[in-house]
This record gives sequence, C-alpha cells and structure tokens, in this order.
Amino acid sequence: MINYGDVNAIVQKYALVAPVDVKAIISEIGLTYVERDMPEGESGYIEYDGWHCTIAVNAHEGPQRKRFTAAHELGHFMMHRDLLKEHRHLDRLFDEAANRNTARPLDYHHEVQANQFASSLLMPKATIKRLLHEGINTIQALALKFDVSKLAMEYRLKTLGMLGEVSDARETTAAE
Repeated sequence: MINYGDVNAIVQKYALVAPVDVKAIISEIGLTYVERDMPEGESGYIEYDGWHCTIAVNAHEGPQRKRFTAAHELGHFMMHRDLLKEHRHLDRLFDEAANRNTARPLDYHHEVQANQFASSLLMPKATIKRLLHEGINTIQALALKFDVSKLAMEYRLKTLGMLGEVSDARETTAAE
C-alpha cells in the first residue's frame, strides 16, 4: 500500500545526504522501482495498476540517467498522481523537437515541474551550499558527490545562480 500520508517526510529524510537514494525513497513510499528493456529514446514511465504504482526506467541507460529518470517519475507521483490514476505515462528524452511526450494525461508544464523536482531532489540547494563552503568547489567534484552528470550539475548551478561560486565555471563557459 502506498504511504501517501508521509510522502513529503520520507523525501525530506533521504534528501539530506548526497547522493540521494532515490530507490530507497520509492520503496519506502510503497512504489515499485524496476528497470526494463525500452527502445532508445524512452527514458522511463510511471504506471498505476489499481492501488499499485510502478516507476520503470530504461535498463540500457547509464546509472546517472536512471537516477534522474527515477527522480523525474517520482516527481510525477508527488505532484501529478491525481492525473495519473488508471494511466501509464511514458517519458522520452527531451530533444530539439521540444517535447516528444504525449499530451495526455500530462503536458509540457507537468514535465518541467517533474524535471525541477528531480533536480531539487538530487541536488538540493542547501547541500550544494554546504559542500561549496566545505571546499568542494568544482562542477566535476560536485557532480561526483551528487552522482549526477557534469552537465546536470552545471545546469543546476546555473538555475540556482551559483555557477560563479565554482572554480571551473570559466572552463565551461569558455567552451560554449
């Protein structure tokens, strides 16, 4: 049975330590995490089957991508579960064609929310600040600490307006 009452407390408990254990959050809430064979370009999905909810990720993707996809699907559960009942929602990679995900039951706005949730969960602002204060001050070192890609870490730092606080920000901006 899904533990709806304590979902936020469960997420907060795990969000205190980097890297965040997304699978543990999913399990403690009462959801199922699985890795499945999916075609290239399909990252994962969230699906309800009666009272049971499954988060599936593409078994062929790298570990960091799987973590982000699992956190993204968890974001859909946290924010959009009322829209997902009796539905399966497949997420595809974001590309130059904007968003290739189907419009139902979720739309582009929901996808942005789920991405923001995943970024905030995997790379919490308070933890980033603490690590910077402790001297972990490169994009690469932070990415390793949070177990995310360097690109995801850079994007999160830009979003938070903290890119200037890392010592390798010049290298990254110069390459653009």
